[in-house]
Amino acid sequence: MDNISKNSYQLNFADPPAEYTDPEKSLVRIIPVPYEATTTYRKGTKEAPEAIIKASTNLELWDEELSTEPYKAGICTFSPVQCSSAGPRKAITQIYKRVKSILNPEKFHIFIGGEHSITVGIVRAFCEMYPSLSVLQLDAHADLRNTYQGSAYNHACVMRRIGEYVSFIQLGIRSLSKEEAIYIKRKNIAYQNSFQIMQSDYWKKVLDEKLSRNVYLTIDVDVMDPSIMPSVGTPEPGGLSWHKILEIIRYTTQSKKIVGVDIVEFSPIPQILAPDFLVAKLIYKIIGYIQVKFK
Repeated sequence: MDNISKNSYQLNFADPPAEYTDPEKSLVRIIPVPYEATTTYRKGTKEAPEAIIKASTNLELWDEELSTEPYKAGICTFSPVQCSSAGPRKAITQIYKRVKSILNPEKFHIFIGGEHSITVGIVRAFCEMYPSLSVLQLDAHADLRNTYQGSAYNHACVMRRIGEYVSFIQLGIRSLSKEEAIYIKRKNIAYQNSFQIMQSDYWKKVLDEKLSRNVYLTIDVDVMDPSIMPSVGTPEPGGLSWHKILEIIRYTTQSKKIVGVDIVEFSPIPQILAPDFLVAKLIYKIIGYIQVKFK
């Protein structure tokens, strides 16, 4: 077993009984990636994995929606991925190599970031395991700049880089540059902004038609409205609600096969614990949906 499985946080996600944390028997692998180098405005994403895992130890383990205990699928919490400080490109290559070394098609991997640029390295590794992969992005921002602040691997460029590997659709976007808007139109990128999602269910048709069978889900938590998710680097008004986010994830789980997930761009605010708990619960809900699908 790779030494990444030795959890240096000394905490297991959701704090399940020990018999449900065995790395060989557990269905779910939680992999913290506390990388932060290119964040702008408010920083702190490197603190996110530990804060989320700590909050998760206070979750009720019974899921009232699913009438099940998701932890019984087994949840193994890995040690944080150590990333290079020699620049974003090298860090992302390092993340790719580490993820590739632990990927197992019989397990379900959830990566807790960290800034959004980590997704590039993760998706690259997943592409090699799932040739028919596509990506579903839930985000407030398009992240389609070719370069930003001198780097092609800035968190504002993540989907431009991912587009070099696989196709993707964007849900919840409500903040982008003129150049990104032109790029979306020119490349015919499947896209539904937050207002469109709140007005109709057309996003389901977009998802059905544009995603492949195997889907990697990347969730920038600023897709949610700042009234429930203030702990982000760049909060944008007009975001999605808790129940709408769950509806999107639940629908995707039922109509496609989600093969991996990351949760990124969470920046804990000291003494404001509700957002930490919200993200922990979101991850546990995803585990529940996956557990039900795997049964």
